[in-house]
Amino acid sequence: MHTAAVSVALLFVLGLAAGCGGDDGPGSFVGVPWVVSSGVDLAGRDAVPSATFTHDTVAGSTGCNGFTPPYTLDDEAMEIGTIATTRMACPPPADAVERAHLTALGRVAAWHLDGSDLVLAGDDHYEVLRYEEASPVGDWKVTAFLTGDAVTSPLPGTTITANFADGGTQTGSSGCNAYQTSFTLGRGSIEIAPAASTEIACAAPEGVMDQEASYLAALPTAVGYRVDGGVLALLSAEGTSVVSYSRAREQAP
Repeated sequence: MHTAAVSVALLFVLGLAAGCGGDDGPGSFVGVPWVVSSGVDLAGRDAVPSATFTHDTVAGSTGCNGFTPPYTLDDEAMEIGTIATTRMACPPPADAVERAHLTALGRVAAWHLDGSDLVLAGDDHYEVLRYEEASPVGDWKVTAFLTGDAVTSPLPGTTITANFADGGTQTGSSGCNAYQTSFTLGRGSIEIAPAASTEIACAAPEGVMDQEASYLAALPTAVGYRVDGGVLALLSAEGTSVVSYSRAREQAP
């Protein structure tokens, strides 16, 4: 799964570079992280499929497994190729969501924008999937972050959290101190300001203060983000993950 996550991150950067076209052309949806809003019974939004289009590939999550099929465009016609997925066993209701989403993708023959939504339609032009832009807004718990040139997990006995709030404020615990910063979102892009924090010196566990410094230093290096299957990844300009989060509680993306 780690290899697949890195590949998806690299695809994101390629898509972001390609996504600078006009408002009505493919550049308007390429490079944007999308999540399904209708067309699939989301079963209380426990599992929400996602997708990000590059210039020739769509990658994302079925709500459980990752997938990466090729696709081609001819004006508003779209053809999605053979869909390969990872093979993790999906418990209910994610298994049903996955089957429905993959079936719907196999029926796609056209695309169009409806306001800010991306709509994928069948060959009869009937809507089969509707996506809205993914958002990092919500409560998250850190699962990995960049320390130097390596990605590491939080120390045992420590928890690093983040709340991305509407209006552009990020707050949380960095494992010892509380921190606060601001963020600005674009279409798949994010800019996070250097954080301010309280000044408690924690002695245990060993290394907790170095961990805190590494996490807070990683945040401003993020230029993009992805939301896939309950996972938020903040991405560097090279498309590698600088911080990964899991949802702290059940909620819609």
